[in-house]
Amino acid sequence: AKYPEASVVAVQPSNGHILAVANHRTDGFNAAMRGARAPGSTMKIVTAAMLIDRGLVAADKPAQCTKDVQWGGRTFHNLDNFELPGANFATSFAKSCNTAFIKPVAVVRDDAALSKEANQVFGIDLDWKTGIKSVDGTVPTATGAEEAAGYIGQGKITMNPLNIASVTATARTGVFRQPLLVSPELDGRKIATAERRMKPSVQQQLVAMMRQTATAGTAEKVMRSVGGDKGAKTGSAEVDGAGNPDSWFTGYSGDVAAAAMVEGGGHGGDAAGPIVAQVLKAG
Repeated sequence: AKYPEASVVAVQPSNGHILAVANHRTDGFNAAMRGARAPGSTMKIVTAAMLIDRGLVAADKPAQCTKDVQWGGRTFHNLDNFELPGANFATSFAKSCNTAFIKPVAVVRDDAALSKEANQVFGIDLDWKTGIKSVDGTVPTATGAEEAAGYIGQGKITMNPLNIASVTATARTGVFRQPLLVSPELDGRKIATAERRMKPSVQQQLVAMMRQTATAGTAEKVMRSVGGDKGAKTGSAEVDGAGNPDSWFTGYSGDVAAAAMVEGGGHGGDAAGPIVAQVLKAG
């Protein structure tokens, strides 16, 4: 209730159970589970998994974090045009460097790479039957500038807090477990399963990078009060015609993963971050 147009979801990584859902909106819409907006840099969890999975980057290997990069006729910038000379990929993830994620597009050579990773490993767009109406995200195949934008959670990618909480839960355990609000034993509905498990080496690097983000990266201030083994990722997503970007934040502590989105809330740590931190502390 501290932030207008705000939504949050918490899930249990070990079994996919939805632990909490909350919305504070003027229209009464369940954006937490039915929203469809660009997730910004929280999508870098999936992008990082895809790049590591294909052997194109590694957490401890150098990553080119320049002020800007061009792809598909469009120039992409980091926030305030920062750069990280000599940084490795883990630091680029923790500091949310856009250019370090876009530069590998040139060597991926598969327009559907991100879509495949999201679907096959993270269970996105598999028709989740949570027990109530929900939307399970979309990561369409893209080319050129749209493909590059997708790598940093912009372009045509859409998510909601439920989807991003599930992405974090999958990164936490290495296994996609479809989020459930109502037990399938009540109606016998079929639950979605991902095509493949995350490789152990990918999962280990993802968790380490999210932990670094929570302790020494863009989420450090917000997550300082959260105890236990913890990790996080911040995000902000530009929306056409909006004065401020949407604020996104996702994190985990123990066996709880949560994600929040505040429309027009600014950077990830400004609005969505405190919501997630409060949920994790309660959990």
